[in-house]
Amino acid sequence: MHRLTDIDNSESAVLLLPHHLPGGLEGEPHRHDRGQLIYPQKGRFRLWAGDRIWTGSRQQAMWVPPGILHSVKTLDDMFVHNVYVNTDLVPGFPDHCKIIQVSPLLRELLAYGLTLPRTYEHVTEHVRTMLAITDQIRLADDLVDIHLPVPQDRRLKVITDHLMENPDDNRCLEEWAKTAHASTRTLARLFVSETGMTFRQWRQHLRIAEAITRLSEGHSVLTVSMDLGYASQSAFTTMFRKLVGRTPSDFHPKGLNAEMRVPVETLP
Repeated sequence: MHRLTDIDNSESAVLLLPHHLPGGLEGEPHRHDRGQLIYPQKGRFRLWAGDRIWTGSRQQAMWVPPGILHSVKTLDDMFVHNVYVNTDLVPGFPDHCKIIQVSPLLRELLAYGLTLPRTYEHVTEHVRTMLAITDQIRLADDLVDIHLPVPQDRRLKVITDHLMENPDDNRCLEEWAKTAHASTRTLARLFVSETGMTFRQWRQHLRIAEAITRLSEGHSVLTVSMDLGYASQSAFTTMFRKLVGRTPSDFHPKGLNAEMRVPVETLP
């Protein structure tokens, strides 16, 4: 809590605070007066905010507005850039949680920002660097926003908590009924009423979220499809394209980097 107080009370409009975090670390729910960008240069994380869960990776940074109660779980060993922004001094940021695509420029600016002294406000050039970082966050392209509604019913949580750790589990709802101590009909009704999705849709969205982060870490489409419980790469690709409107390879680092390249016009 002392660290959060220091962040909120800092006179700097923008703070860069990197951290090395071990995999499997679950942070306590907390909130702060500043907006926060969570960008892992290495590793993946899962963020809980309100009744939703997002998954992020080094191609997918997460913006959390001021005052939002949230917690983070690291899925791998992670080196993370935390950018804390006083949105009263630097306005124009989203007022909702969102996943943004990390541009090569933002990545380099963050790396350079770590070399600046904490008292950067006294050097005009340093202030411009920090404001350029905030510009890149505000203007960043949205990445596909696949988030998962979090059920509250304990019977559903038995299922969803397990699937978040084991997304390759292919058991149908009928098979889950005994473990969850509820009838198949009851579980089906609860999934729709608490998440707005059927059980099958919820699991598909979980797998899409997992797939995007794993693909962005450089895993092959074949590896990801097998790891997520699909019988074949083609079955996975068909499902992915249907729900996302793009192919899995579009989210591989090569695909994302190609998408962010700007054509250079030939000068006359």
